[in-house]
Amino acid sequence: MNIGITGATGLIGTAVGRLAADEGHHVIAYSRRPDSGKLPWASEVRPFHTEDSLPLDASGVDCLIHLAGEPVLGRWTAAKKQRIKESRVDLTQRITRCLAEASPRPASLLCGSAVGYYGSCGDQILEETAGNGTDILAEVCRLWEDSARRAEQLGIRVVRLRTGVVLGKEGGAFPLMRFAFDWGVGGRLGDGRQFTPWIHLQDEARMILWAAQHPTLSGPLNLSAPNPVTNAELTRSLASAMNRWAFMHAPKFVLKLMLGEMSTMLLGSQRVVPARALAEGFVFDFPDLGDALTDLLA
Repeated sequence: MNIGITGATGLIGTAVGRLAADEGHHVIAYSRRPDSGKLPWASEVRPFHTEDSLPLDASGVDCLIHLAGEPVLGRWTAAKKQRIKESRVDLTQRITRCLAEASPRPASLLCGSAVGYYGSCGDQILEETAGNGTDILAEVCRLWEDSARRAEQLGIRVVRLRTGVVLGKEGGAFPLMRFAFDWGVGGRLGDGRQFTPWIHLQDEARMILWAAQHPTLSGPLNLSAPNPVTNAELTRSLASAMNRWAFMHAPKFVLKLMLGEMSTMLLGSQRVVPARALAEGFVFDFPDLGDALTDLLA
C-alpha cells in the first residue's frame, strides 16, 4: 500500500512511518523540509506547503494519514489558540481539496483528532458514540473532524483518530513525567481523580496502521488503552515503577494560574475506552499501565 503521512517528523508520525516501512509499505512522508534527511525510513519525501491553498500532492497515495498540527503544550494565548485552530481546521480543509485534485484519489483519509472531543465528563465511560464537549479543545476537535469529513463527499473513507495521552520514550508526555520523578517533584495534578486516557506509542502506531488496512472501518476511533486510570493512579504506578515517592501534587489553582486555559487539558476527565477497536478484534500489546511503564522504563 502507498501510505502518505503528514506530521511525519512528530512522535506519532515517525512511529507509524517506521512500522509501515517495516511491514513493506511504500511510505510517502510529507515534510516542510523535504531535503533535511531526517526521514530515512520513508520510501519517498514530498513537500508540505502548509500555507498554500493546495499544501500537498496526494496523487498515487492509497491512504493519507494526516497527523500535522500546532503543538497544544504551552500557554494558550489568543495567538496560540488561533494557531491551534488554523493548523487543524483550516489546514485539513485545504488537504481535502488536495484529495479532490489527486489522480487517482486516495481511498482513505485517517485524520488526527483527540479525546478532547468529549470534553470533561468525570467518571462517565466514553465510547465513540459519546457526544461532543463544550470547552475550547472539544470545539476545535469537532471542527477538525468536520473538516476531515468533507472527504466523504469524494467517496473517500474517513477515520477520525481520537487519540489519548501517548506514552513513548522519545517525546510527548512521558519524558516530562519521568523527569519530574527523577528530580523528586512528581505527583498528581489537582485532586488526581480525573481519568487520563493513555496509550503506549507502540499500540498507537499499530492501531493507526491497522485502521489504514481495515477497509470497512470508518468514523470515529478511540485510540486509548482499554484500561483508563485516574491521574492519581497513573502517578502512583509511575512512582512505584521508578522507586520514587509521589507525595507532591500541583493544586488546581496553581495550574490554572500558571497555564491558563491549557490547565483544562490536564484537569479534565475523560474515561475513554476503545470500544470500536475491541469490537473489531484489535489486540493491544500493552492493555495495562503497569506493563506499559515497565517497557518504557526498560
